[in-house]
Amino acid sequence: MNEKSVVTLRIPKKIIAAILIVTVTVAVTLALWQFYPRTRGAETSIALQPMTLTLVALNGTTLTLNESNIAKLEGFGFKGGFKTSAGYLRGIGNYTGIPMTTLCNLVGGINNSCSLRITAEDGYTMVYTYDQIMGNDFVTFDPATGDETNHTQQLTVILAYYKDNLNLTSDEGPLRLAIVGSEGVLTEGHWWIKNVVKVEIRPLIEDWTLQLKGALVENMTRATFESGVNEHCHGLNWTDNNNNVWTGIPLWLLVGRVDDSDVHQTNSTVRAFNDTLALQGYTVKVITGQDYSCEFNSTRVMRNPNIIVANRLNGAPLPEPYWPLKLVGNGLSSDEMIGNVVEVQIIFSGS
Repeated sequence: MNEKSVVTLRIPKKIIAAILIVTVTVAVTLALWQFYPRTRGAETSIALQPMTLTLVALNGTTLTLNESNIAKLEGFGFKGGFKTSAGYLRGIGNYTGIPMTTLCNLVGGINNSCSLRITAEDGYTMVYTYDQIMGNDFVTFDPATGDETNHTQQLTVILAYYKDNLNLTSDEGPLRLAIVGSEGVLTEGHWWIKNVVKVEIRPLIEDWTLQLKGALVENMTRATFESGVNEHCHGLNWTDNNNNVWTGIPLWLLVGRVDDSDVHQTNSTVRAFNDTLALQGYTVKVITGQDYSCEFNSTRVMRNPNIIVANRLNGAPLPEPYWPLKLVGNGLSSDEMIGNVVEVQIIFSGS
């Protein structure tokens, strides 16, 4: 019987170790590709969908970029997402785009005496402070639980054109503002403006809060208030006798955030207003920074679009002495049109 010879191939241990090291290195590199920031230079070709972005310098000079111009700028990528006002976690993914500071540098740069106004295609606007553009002063949330959490790594504000290496969908792009970082923390949804078409460097804007007190207490930030003004069902305009246009939020919508436990989480803001309580009767007290105040019966406030808490005059932040907010609207007396509003308080019967 013929015997078959068996040849045993002995691979040196050093070669086996080298193969293992290469295999592990490749696997780790691929795994971390979605974690570490990705940048590219002008020499790398990328395919962007058609887009137009207008940059406005502090002196009013403008620069218009298209997809070819933007593709030549060095990109930046990291993880991010946002939490909506209703508490939902949305938009979680890896975003790639141009850092906002890079765009600002194309028209003279931004410093701590400036703010930045971002405008969307539908006219939605939001103003960011210098510190925010530098990645600071954002409330952050855990991407798994949605609970508020502290972040330890730098956040970067970008105009994103890719999400998970794909062009943004038409309902959010071609460009959207995104706040990203290595920890993948989420930020408040009103900062994530969709369909961005303009970036304007403007003089410094001062932040403020409006305290709402009732069954609940809320310190409403400027950003939250402005987000409400920008939503088409919330913001209202009122034109005075001098043809000045005041823009803001009806007082009853603000009252509805704190009149009971339903803020904006389980229902829309419209449904959050408690008509039953208003018909039972309470007093709405609007207070200024000088401790001057005026009072309204709850039935007068109830779903009344003619009592407006305004934050803009002819499209700009209110000047002194009205800043930051002023009561305006048809049917208000001159004594009721108070400025420098800082607090809205509900005084329930018997309290």
